[in-house]
Amino acid sequence: MKKKIAKKTIALFVIREKLAFDLCNEIYMQRDEAYEIIDFALQLTDKIPESYEQLKSEIKAYIVINMFSLLTKFQ
Repeated sequence: MKKKIAKKTIALFVIREKLAFDLCNEIYMQRDEAYEIIDFALQLTDKIPESYEQLKSEIKAYIVINMFSLLTKFQ
């Protein structure tokens, strides 16, 4: 039982690191900001998304929506 939990924890850590790296490279986000958004996204869900690409696209969509919201708010 403990091994299963440890494997899930390690897997989440690796996914978190890879996702932060990808977000930093793709949308030029600072690593600390990427970690905050990733942690927030993972806290909101009860289950892990089915694929890495799905998680990444949902986080990028969240960021884009918030950027457009800020742009329209200040115009």
